Order: sequence, then C-alpha cells, then structure tokens
Amino acid sequence: MQYRLLGRTGIRVSAVGFGTCQLRLVSRRQALATLRRGFELGVNVVHTAPDYEGADALVVEAVEESGREIIVMSQGYGDPAHFEWLFESTCRRLKKQSLEIYGIACIDDREYLGENVWGRGGMVQFLLRKKQEGRLGAIFCTTHGKPEYIAGLVQSGVFDAIMLSYNALGFHLLSYNPAGARELESLPGNLEKVFPLAALHGVGLMIMKPLAGGLLISGKAFPPRSPLFSGSRKLTAAEALRGILRHPEVTCVVPGTASPEEAEENATAGAEPLELSSSTLDKIDLAVAEGKRTLCSRCGVCDTTCSRRLPVSWLFRDTYINNHPSETFETIDALRYFHLHPGETATCSVCDDITCACPVGIEIPKSLVDIHGQMRAWRDEGILPVTPAQFPQELRNGPFPLRVIRREIPLSLGSGEVGTGLFWIENAGRTAWREGTRTPDSAAMALSIMESGETRTQVPLRHDVEPGTRTHVVFEIGGHGRCGYYNYSFFLAPLNARSCHEEGTEIHRHELRVRTSSTVTTHG
Repeated sequence: MQYRLLGRTGIRVSAVGFGTCQLRLVSRRQALATLRRGFELGVNVVHTAPDYEGADALVVEAVEESGREIIVMSQGYGDPAHFEWLFESTCRRLKKQSLEIYGIACIDDREYLGENVWGRGGMVQFLLRKKQEGRLGAIFCTTHGKPEYIAGLVQSGVFDAIMLSYNALGFHLLSYNPAGARELESLPGNLEKVFPLAALHGVGLMIMKPLAGGLLISGKAFPPRSPLFSGSRKLTAAEALRGILRHPEVTCVVPGTASPEEAEENATAGAEPLELSSSTLDKIDLAVAEGKRTLCSRCGVCDTTCSRRLPVSWLFRDTYINNHPSETFETIDALRYFHLHPGETATCSVCDDITCACPVGIEIPKSLVDIHGQMRAWRDEGILPVTPAQFPQELRNGPFPLRVIRREIPLSLGSGEVGTGLFWIENAGRTAWREGTRTPDSAAMALSIMESGETRTQVPLRHDVEPGTRTHVVFEIGGHGRCGYYNYSFFLAPLNARSCHEEGTEIHRHELRVRTSSTVTTHG
C-alpha cells in the first residue's frame, strides 16, 4: 500500500480509504469481514458518520479486533451543543482523549439549513478551539458545493483536508441540478479549479464517489439489477481508482466498500506501483466516453423542454438509484419515480408533441418508455420502496407501530445455504426505538426472527430511531440441511422479549423454500 501525507497535517494515510455508508445494508458479519480484509491489506483510514446507522460502532469493533493503528474520520452536524456532543461521543467510542482528525458533514448543507458553521460559538470555532487545546490534530469537511464554493473553503485556512466528489465520468449516481439559485457540484470544475488550488494551499484532497456510485464499474456487494441503466461497465475498480490516484493533488480515494471482495479490489488499487499503461488509459477514456453518451448526467436541460412537463432528469435519477441497491436514504419520497410519474402508462408512449431534447443525444422518449416498463416490473416484484398507493397498506399496528418501506428476503436457497434479507421500516409511533448493540437494556429493540413458532435469533437495532424516521435492519436466514419449506415470522420487539406476539409488532411472514441446488431467488 502506498501512503501519502494528508495535506499539511503530517498524517500519512493509505492511498485507498474506505467509505462505510453502505455497511448499513449488509449483515454485521459481512461488515466486520469487509473492514478486517481492508486493514489486512494496508488500509489505515476509514470515513464514517453518526448517521450511517451504526457503521461507526462496526468500525470501532473492527479496529479493536485488528490491533492496528487506523485513522477513523468521523464528522458532526446540528446545533453547537449537538455538534460538541457528537465530537465527545466519537472520543468516547474510540476511547481517546484526542482525535487525529474530525470534520463537518457536508458543510454546504449545514449552511443551507441555517446551522451555525462560521458564527460565534459555531462549528469552526469549536474545532479550532479543540486544536488549540491539543484534543484535535486536523480539521476536514465534506462538500458537494460548486467549485467556487470549495475554493473558498480551501482559502479559508481552516481546513487541513477536504473530501469532495470526483471521477472521470463527470457525474455520479446521485448527481442532480435543481432549479433555482442553489448550484451544486461540478466534478470537471473540481479537477480544473479545486485540485491545483488545494495543492497550492497544502490542503489534502480525499475523493468520494470515485466509482460514480456504481455507474463506472459493477459493484460486487450490490451488483446492478439490470444492465440497461448501468453504463458500459468495462472498467475494474482498480483501474478507475488508479485513474484518479495518478493526479498528484489527490491524497486518497474513499470508495464505499461493503464486501470482502470489494475490500480486496479497492485496497489493492492503492498498492505500488500505481502507474497506468497507455492501453489502460485508453480503456478508461473509451469507457467514460460511452458512459457520457448513454447515461443521463441529470444536467436538467430536458426538464424545461418536455411538453408534458415531466421532471425527466429526476425520473432517470430514481431509476438509476433503484438499479443500484447500494444507495440508502438519499432520495426523499417526493422524488421517487411513482411519486413523480402521473400514471400507469408511460407518458412518452402516448405523447404527440415531442419537444424534449438531450444535449448529448440520449433518445429521451424511448429511454423513458424503457425505464417505465422496468420500474413497473420492479414495483410489481416488491423491491421498490412503497409508492403513494401502497403507503397506507404497509402500516403495522401493535406495541410499536411501524410502516414497511421496503423488504428484500430470499425466496429460495440451496441446502445449507444462508441468505441475507433486509427490512427498511419507519417508526410510525410516538416513542423512539432504542438501539441495542452498544448499551443493551430493557428499552433496547431488535428484529426478532421466529421459525415454526420459536424465536431463532434477534438482530439488535444499530441506532436510535425517532418517530417519523427510518432504519435498515439486515438479517440472515437459512442454513437448513433438509429440503422443504420453512415458515418465518419477523417482529420488532424488545431485545429480551419473552413473547414476540405479545410484546412486539409483526412485520412480515415469509415462506422459504430450501432446494438441493444453490440458486438463490429473492422476493421483495
């Protein structure tokens, strides 16, 4: 592994770090195995956050198990008291009086939401004070701001390092350009304006979205559901990551990593030598060119040209997000496909006044008809988040009222095989659900899995879930040696409940078929 100085901090970090947001979507066993494999291969920097649904606790556990010196980069947000509480909580969790580095989460969002970033007693003053006290070595922030905004952060003198988006494609899975005054990131602009300025001021650059959220390469932990909306996929993760690391201004890339296989491929991309052959550079250029011709960048131009006033770029965006199961909470309900599209029939299939236009030549009407068919199929399979029509049906009443937003459960497994399932549920009650992984007590909550009427296992919630908010719960079922059908019931119940039926709320009932073959099918 190559190690590089992080700007002016004096901290040496691995050329490849790990992002941990996706760990909320995998089992605890897989999450720990992923982190351990990365640490074995020399990864020494991990980015996490307190709103990654317990990923920070998994990171701490993996670091302690490894016995290695790992730099855990966490970040804060909220009012000054909450920001300070998050800082101190990170110290307690890591069992440290001082931190190598700590940051402000998406600083442009903090400003947009009116949080105190720069004012008296705000986040910046707090972090500078911790530096003076010797309790903080370096300050960073993450940002999706426009290049001119990021340039101001670089020149402020406050930040020793900045995490920003970049990849050769020029956009990523979550890119969008909203109408109105708020301008968002430009990845080409980051390369042109921010990279050289950061080098001039000694600010370390950490790159997020280096694989374009899966648009550039096919992820191993969460492969795309359909190749139709996935770009060329002719690159490996190592090629894409090394293509960024060859820029001398870049300190490290921080791809989301959620399986041991991804950990290996991502980590080995940072091993010396990092040089790329001319044929590999040509391969990258060809893949990027194809992606730009075939994938919507969500530039927003088409949104103003549609005769039916469809939010075209947003329909593309939600389709891409649903095609890549690695994404989590980034899309609000109002921006999901069936909240935006007016009916069951693809609007473009009956439009007699085609006025839409794409700057790069994407055939919008044909593409939207294809997209509509795919989204309807996914909806009917049950793997999309609930639509407005389905929302009332998914309410579960009981001691802990909840709503099922999405579920993915193996429908069949091979003999002896273990499968992974997921519930995304909303707290529809009036009291918070307490996590049960760190300080299990009588108020801690868990997913209780019952088989043939008996509780087989409990999966503690990884974080507190306030009323009106949502959480992902990942679990494993199967492992049956005999073929046949097995009946499961899933409850949200207190961690040490004696009777799930009396003390919990039933989420779902499921029949699992165990076969002699190892083919896995999944039902939403």
